[in-house]
Amino acid sequence: MAGRPGSADSPEDTAATLYRVTILSYLRFSLTGEADREDFEKDMHAMLELARRQPGYRWAEMGPSLVDPAVYLVVSEWDDVVQVRAWEHEEEHSGVMEKWEPLYRDPLFHQRFVPWQRPAP
Repeated sequence: MAGRPGSADSPEDTAATLYRVTILSYLRFSLTGEADREDFEKDMHAMLELARRQPGYRWAEMGPSLVDPAVYLVVSEWDDVVQVRAWEHEEEHSGVMEKWEPLYRDPLFHQRFVPWQRPAP
């Protein structure tokens, strides 16, 4: 029955879908001069394909910085922090991160953001 709570078109479900709290993840990789950027980009693309198959993944954008070509940025959106953490500890993903860590010029910068929600009156 249309409009019934729990049905796909109920106002409650529509609002929950529109205002669902998600996690936005921002990563900044700063590579040393010795790092093979072509190999790094290959690994980044492989990780993007792997992330697309992870529960909670919504989208991601990645690429080199316009200010410093040795810096790469990744922004991604996930359904919740538990799924982001699961992705961070996924075996193949962890292996790639460990491979590149010795070639970071600066420590990996990782920030998570959640949408601001107005407190109930």
